[in-house]
Amino acid sequence: MTNWKAWRAVLVPAMISFILMAFIIRIPSYGYGAVTAAMPYHQKELNDDVLVDALMSLPLHLTISRADYDNGELTLDIKLNDVSNQTREVYEDVATIMSYSFEGTDNVQQLFLRVVAIDRWGGKRYMLLASSLSRAEWNSASAEALSELSGSDVPPSLAAELHLTLTKLWHKQFSGL
Repeated sequence: MTNWKAWRAVLVPAMISFILMAFIIRIPSYGYGAVTAAMPYHQKELNDDVLVDALMSLPLHLTISRADYDNGELTLDIKLNDVSNQTREVYEDVATIMSYSFEGTDNVQQLFLRVVAIDRWGGKRYMLLASSLSRAEWNSASAEALSELSGSDVPPSLAAELHLTLTKLWHKQFSGL
């Protein structure tokens, strides 16, 4: 009789385990694939708390010298660090910022963008290029065309679509390129 109790102590848990395993195998599984364990966080709503982090993640040739977000309006100044910067780099950065503002966020309605040169000795700022563009006027094909330009001259139709203003100082600095 004692032998039977010992066997029962082993067999009952084994039978319960076997029945549970059979039951689990019969449960349909819907997720036979790769499941992402952690999703990278992407900020679609721009605000003052994430403004610096969001802009620092942009792959820019130039540096951002001023940034402000207020009620759907993003204001950026990008600084031309060196006169050796090519116009193509400037155009690529302008296109990248425009694309991020209107395709990478949901709440930027207006972008005010300036490319400035800063005097090393006096700190005076000189505007070279400016754009004031709204989400309704945004056209990704125009930004792509801008990023592919290499000369200093922007076709008038493209400048009109992106509301670009090139100053006399821009033309003086980059004439002959």
